[in-house]
Amino acid sequence: MSDHVSRMLSEARNRLHDADILATSLRAASDSAALLRILALEVLLKAAVHSANSTYKRNHNYAALWEALAPEVTAAVLRASDQADPGRLSVEAIPSLLKNWEFVFKKARYYYEFYENYSLAEQAELGELWLSLGAPEGEAEVRYLPSELRALTAGLLAHLDNVA
Repeated sequence: MSDHVSRMLSEARNRLHDADILATSLRAASDSAALLRILALEVLLKAAVHSANSTYKRNHNYAALWEALAPEVTAAVLRASDQADPGRLSVEAIPSLLKNWEFVFKKARYYYEFYENYSLAEQAELGELWLSLGAPEGEAEVRYLPSELRALTAGLLAHLDNVA
């Protein structure tokens, strides 16, 4: 494994470690744990691409990173994901999941920007409406999908560990 990929893997693991700490803290006041997990996912995708001696553009296009991986790599990642959390991910679900997490990272990481065209009262009304509908996940503007994120992250970590 190259030094660059080793650094990337270390950074991703550190972000996941810190996300775990935040997620278990009763004092956490934001979605920072989820954002750190999504950031770690991005780093792991880039590390997987880089470990295959490919290059990636410095952006946040998660689907393009996934598509840059060889089919045998994506299959290995999905097998490892399935071992970590059986039945959680399917190859068909990956593009939608990646698009969702990319949206969270690019558009929803700053709620003051995400809701800038709404008054505070309108923002509260949107939340109340969503809750009154039974909080349907498909109607949520921002979806973290933590179980799927953990499964894919575990698969990428296992793949990168096997590349070493």
